[in-house]
Amino acid sequence: MPSNIKLFYFAPHPVQYHVGIYRELARVDRLDFKVIYEDNFGLTPTYVDEFKSEIKWDIDLMKGYPSEFMKNYGSRNRGGFLARVNIGIFGQIIKGKPDVVLFKGYTTASDWLVMILSLASKTKIIFRGEAVINMHDKPHLLKRIIKKCVITKWLSLCDAVMFSCAGNKKYFKYYGVPESKLFPIPCAVDNAFFRGYENLYSGKKSAIKAEVGIPEDNLVVLFSARFTTRKRPLDLLDAISKIDNTNITVLFVGDGPEREIIEGFVKKHLISAVFTGFVNQSEISKYYSISDLSVVISDYDPSPKAMNEAMNFRLPIIVSDAVGTAHDLIKDGNNGFIVGVGDIDRISSKIDFFNKNRDELTRMGQNSFDIVEKWNFIEDVKGIGQAIGHVTQGK
Repeated sequence: MPSNIKLFYFAPHPVQYHVGIYRELARVDRLDFKVIYEDNFGLTPTYVDEFKSEIKWDIDLMKGYPSEFMKNYGSRNRGGFLARVNIGIFGQIIKGKPDVVLFKGYTTASDWLVMILSLASKTKIIFRGEAVINMHDKPHLLKRIIKKCVITKWLSLCDAVMFSCAGNKKYFKYYGVPESKLFPIPCAVDNAFFRGYENLYSGKKSAIKAEVGIPEDNLVVLFSARFTTRKRPLDLLDAISKIDNTNITVLFVGDGPEREIIEGFVKKHLISAVFTGFVNQSEISKYYSISDLSVVISDYDPSPKAMNEAMNFRLPIIVSDAVGTAHDLIKDGNNGFIVGVGDIDRISSKIDFFNKNRDELTRMGQNSFDIVEKWNFIEDVKGIGQAIGHVTQGK
């Protein structure tokens, strides 16, 4: 990491999956670093329609790194271009005079302000993202052409671009980013946090299963996600309905608009299932600890952090090939299986395989644990350091 560099990291709002990166950056000697937030969403209780409740993260998102909040003149509840409108960006860049700005996104007014003001002030720009090519999205030709032109131009104006996984790197290359400008920032979660809970709940699996009403010997298949059609929860249930599932329980962690339909399918097909509702960060580990297998089979999902979390609890994964981190984190037959989107028969056969070969859960789960260990915040900061070195050569 180059020394005596002023880095401003513009972020939409505090996110539990990003604060670990900020804390690691704050530990870097001779780096003048600050996170500049465009909104305080996540710090105050906010009503979320799909969860039918107020959401507020129950872990400290602000400790351990310097930060500042700007007033948001936009309307985050409506989304879109005007979700973030932060006039304070003028002062941060023009008066603050950072050497480098790092940010993600090109969909809000604030994203465009950061880009325009950085170019005008000759501030170096590092862009990061997590998008992957959506194999199932077939937009109108004109829309596709416009999108290709706008994003290609946007990325060409950046001095460095950081990719989060192999699928994300492929996305950026599709939009014309050369290899020389690409640097890694692996999708990571707080491994130490989750491994601490994995150790805490070790030996308590039977008691927790009894507490939530799951028979001791049942295979627990975890589905931890928002209940939306994109996450394809009904594919999981359809797959389970096709095999002997008398000793299988599906553990649905989360909530969302598809819940009523999911519950109807479970009832109709007599599938054993437990619904936890929305679960906050300090509580979710209890459910990971009683799970045997995690299923992530979305038709589009750049970097589902629930997969990283599950791997920290030694779970094998069944993942769809539309998940951006699938080929990075899952080695087929080693710590899980990669399936095609909507391939009900293969999903079904792999769940049946694990149910009939419980020793494979242990073997593959340990491999998951070993693989995800390398996906951490320290590696993220190493990648950021490489990107800063690239954009500040000769400084």
